[in-house]
Amino acid sequence: MNKYKFIGIIFLMGVSLLGIIGVQMVWMHNAITTKEEQFDQQVKQALARAALRIERNQNAYFLSSMFQGMPQLQLKQNIFPTAPVQQQDSLLNEFNEFWQDKSDDVFIKKNDNQLKIEKSEHNGLETVVYGFDTIIESGNSSQRIQSYSSITMPKTQSKQDIPAESQDFKHNSMNNQFTDVMEQMVLEFSIRDIPMEDRLGYSVIAPTLTYELKNIGIPLNYEYAISNYRGNIYPKLTTPGFDKKHAQKAYRTTLFPNDILMRSDQLMVQFPEKRNFLIHSVIWPFSGSLLFTLIILFTFYYTLKTIYNQKKISEIKSDFINNMTHEFKTPIATISLAADAIGNPSIITVPEKIKQFAHIIKEENHRMNRQVESVLKMALIDKKDFNLNMVDTHVHPLIEKAVKNISLQVEQKMGQISTDLSASTDLIKADETHLVNIIFNLLDNANKYSLDAPPSIQVKTYNSSGNLVISVSDKGIGMDKDAQERIFEKFYRVHTGNIHTVKGFGLGLSYVKAIVMQFKGDIIVKSQKGKGSTFEIKLPLHQEY
Repeated sequence: MNKYKFIGIIFLMGVSLLGIIGVQMVWMHNAITTKEEQFDQQVKQALARAALRIERNQNAYFLSSMFQGMPQLQLKQNIFPTAPVQQQDSLLNEFNEFWQDKSDDVFIKKNDNQLKIEKSEHNGLETVVYGFDTIIESGNSSQRIQSYSSITMPKTQSKQDIPAESQDFKHNSMNNQFTDVMEQMVLEFSIRDIPMEDRLGYSVIAPTLTYELKNIGIPLNYEYAISNYRGNIYPKLTTPGFDKKHAQKAYRTTLFPNDILMRSDQLMVQFPEKRNFLIHSVIWPFSGSLLFTLIILFTFYYTLKTIYNQKKISEIKSDFINNMTHEFKTPIATISLAADAIGNPSIITVPEKIKQFAHIIKEENHRMNRQVESVLKMALIDKKDFNLNMVDTHVHPLIEKAVKNISLQVEQKMGQISTDLSASTDLIKADETHLVNIIFNLLDNANKYSLDAPPSIQVKTYNSSGNLVISVSDKGIGMDKDAQERIFEKFYRVHTGNIHTVKGFGLGLSYVKAIVMQFKGDIIVKSQKGKGSTFEIKLPLHQEY
């Protein structure tokens, strides 16, 4: 896969992922908004039902005592005498007489309050206008308040014009409507002067609100307050947690919605936990959406990583094939030339020449065998199909052996190798064969990557925190940070400008790290581009008893 295709795939997958996340965010916002609208509607319905329930309960309570000290009734200048305690039926009979009398008006007076009822006819319709007139004291000043409402009905026909049954039905229907209105007006007028704090209280409002809210599935804590027509809040009818600063944002409902003589008292409710309730109501859909989004993100990351790794493996495979071809081609060509030379009549009669060419064939064959073994060793390590002969091992003699094996190659390049084996204790638990191999690989790398100058290699040992540290330093080409992060990967080789300048398959350091990890040790690299590299192996010491 070329670079542009890879970038294109990343771009398309990124756009798709951003689109999915964007849709999820819009969906969540819409879900919360819809839930909030549903919440608002349910609360308004609950408050309306609560107000009706409170009103019915209060009316039922006051009906039993509403006529104690009933106000006087006046028909124009004629005063109807009433007993100190007047039954409701008696009062309604007087209203019925008023309904049949087309000329009289009714006035009800109580202290500074006055209820006026007037009746008029127009275009075959009878209209009853009822109004309330009161004076409210406020400090040193007073305010007069008037409110009016009306009921319009078809004019009553004479008894001669309609059948008796129809006449009775219509008369009773209008009487019932008028009676209902009069009952409500008398009730309101009778209790109008009673302070709101005496009419209502926590024992009335709170249970009703709680019942209605739970009935619609909103079992939230709430704060409430009651305000008058001016917006002033009754302190005794306000819960301590009600936020007066944000009273305008509270849910509201008219406290006595069926009042004819409008008081305009309002019940206000706040829900401090509303936001958490809304979020909690969509938490499971949101969690599921978030989970699937994370899965998509992980899949996206894993896919990109897989594509990148495949691309890298493809490059490494190509490099490996090129290196392997080169590494095998040279000895094969050398063996072929040596074999041809032995078959030459002029050479076959010279034993010394035959011996020389036979030695070349043996060395080149041994070289190919080492390369094959290195590949097979890594295959065994990958499969974890190998056994280590872990024994007590002194490291210094093995280092000296590895240095001796590599010294000839270093000297051929006019280089030098020095040792400083200062560790006071060098006993570890290790496989001697593999330990020699990893030390030799480090020395071989130090020699091969000293390209610009004769090799200068130093091997040191020292003890640190219960470990034996083996340090191999060179003054070769060095590595940048990217190379240092990848140096222990299989088939990876530091770029030198020419892939065949440095021999090998790129398996040496990956083999070193694999064996060091089997020894329960660690390996680190310190390097600067153009200044050389230092490899340090830390192996745990084994105490003798």
